[in-house]
Amino acid sequence: MSLFGDPLFRWRETFMVLFAASQRPTVGDVEKALAPVGKFDSEQMNETADGKIESLTATNQIDCIGLDIVYVDGEEALEQLEELQGEISPEDLLPGQESLLAKLSTCDARLDILHFEQLTSAMTEDDDEEFLDPGALLGVAESLAQLVDGVAVDPGSGTFV
Repeated sequence: MSLFGDPLFRWRETFMVLFAASQRPTVGDVEKALAPVGKFDSEQMNETADGKIESLTATNQIDCIGLDIVYVDGEEALEQLEELQGEISPEDLLPGQESLLAKLSTCDARLDILHFEQLTSAMTEDDDEEFLDPGALLGVAESLAQLVDGVAVDPGSGTFV
């Protein structure tokens, strides 16, 4: 079950890691990549017959966050990639990001990282003024990008992470 269906969690944002489908990791590899970022507990996982990730739901009670990590390939991934390439201008890149832009042309799959905030008794569903530290999400995106030799992207802003 996705955290979208859990009343104790509220979706905040989504990052993506774009990579070559040949680098698709196993669920175990993803769990190992999460370990240095924080104490995540795997709640639910779906994998192919050979152990490759389909999806993973993980929570971190210490940081009060949850993640749905979902593998996407095929036409949906390629359409998103094409859209993203059209949004990123070489003039907007930070120094050293030229190689990330070049790497996008080798990508044909992605991991969507859906970031959820765990609601506490002091919070309400309408409490949007709370600041959610993005540190864990940034760390997860970077760690997964390293795992699959990919590129982490914030699709909301069209920028590299």
